[in-house]
Amino acid sequence: MSAKVLLLSGASEGPVLARALLEAGFAVSATVTTAEGKAHLFGAMQQALTVLVGGFTEASFTDFLAQGGADLVLDATHPFTVRITRTASAVCAALRVPYVRYQRPDWEPPQGTVYATSYAEAAALLPTLGTRVMLTIGAKQLKYFAALHDRLTLFARILPAVTSLQQAVQAGFPQAHILCLRPPFSRDFNRSILREYRIDVLLTKASGVEGGVVEKVLAAHDLAIMTLMIRRPPEDDLPTVSTIAAAVRACHRWRHRRRCAQSPPNRLTMGERRASQTREGEDE
Repeated sequence: MSAKVLLLSGASEGPVLARALLEAGFAVSATVTTAEGKAHLFGAMQQALTVLVGGFTEASFTDFLAQGGADLVLDATHPFTVRITRTASAVCAALRVPYVRYQRPDWEPPQGTVYATSYAEAAALLPTLGTRVMLTIGAKQLKYFAALHDRLTLFARILPAVTSLQQAVQAGFPQAHILCLRPPFSRDFNRSILREYRIDVLLTKASGVEGGVVEKVLAAHDLAIMTLMIRRPPEDDLPTVSTIAAAVRACHRWRHRRRCAQSPPNRLTMGERRASQTREGEDE
């Protein structure tokens, strides 16, 4: 029977990781937060794996694992969803379910990039950097910048989802200042958007190469536009991999350990025991 992997997804690597795990012989369940995410990320793969929409609470995640829903967990959530990662790793530790964190490699932007360590700090810095700002930080976090509409001209680039649009409107963004677009975006496309809206500050976060940060930051750099980047929040010390291949290898290792733990102990002959004891003494 195939080992069951729960893939905590929600980022662009989700389908790539899922496909690699399926090809490696695992049974895969993947999480997404919305029905739109299910269709966009896993539309072509839904016959090959189970897609769970809506995510977990700590209680429902505990129940899922306690009832045997997965043999191991691969956490590939966004670098900024620290709360989810902490909850998942803690529950896995408590239930002794193997846990692996897939973390996108970070990327070093060009010199001159300004950094903030939080959304609140970014909101405080923005008025000192320019007047026309493109926010590319996701719709959920736009609320931190709602108080700036009277001082700055703000534009938000968000996913074309009903929930995202509602969050942008609730944060005070007029519809003419909301760009509902689905990535990926090329460097040229980013340049054209920044020019069209006469942007002088780009606000983004350190999402990593796969998150599309390179193309938009370099586009801003091409146009001599200031970039304000929100640093990644610190993560706990967790077993972490940063490539698709390494993630699959880590899952294989846990599967092998599980099989060994479930296998009956080998019965050694007296001669084999003596040889084993001799080797152990040599190793010491």
